[in-house]
Amino acid sequence: MREKLKLVEVWFKLVLLILFAFLYLVALPYPEDSKRFPQLIALFSLTMLVISLILDFTRKETVAREITGVAGEELRAPDEGVKKERKKRFGQAWGIILVSVALGFWEGFIFSTLFLFLGFALFFGKRKDFFKNAAIAIATTVIIYFIFESLMGVPLLEK
Repeated sequence: MREKLKLVEVWFKLVLLILFAFLYLVALPYPEDSKRFPQLIALFSLTMLVISLILDFTRKETVAREITGVAGEELRAPDEGVKKERKKRFGQAWGIILVSVALGFWEGFIFSTLFLFLGFALFFGKRKDFFKNAAIAIATTVIIYFIFESLMGVPLLEK
């Protein structure tokens, strides 16, 4: 237990847990419509952090054993082809993000989300899986739309 508390990631998660709990409590006096969004975000974040902390404290021995198994292999720096490919993918990812943000300002959040997911499906998915990835992107966008519109009362199609 003590050695697990020495890990930076565990402390970072604990600080985030306290921060989201504080933000949840700050939203309590808000009017009903205004507090739904921050409280749902805080509850989701708190849940994910608690699950992550539980996994950290229960599975750390497995991870340590997996890491020690790597010690026998030789580590080497990537060659120039790999570096160029990584730079290209990095540029593509940032291009998709910037264009989707611009679409968000121009057309609204829902178009930004759709373009972001479709862009990543096009550039980073396998060509044979494009239609499956596109269907997942569209379904995710629709789910986000209904969650924000229905549960949180956030109008996504209005500018």
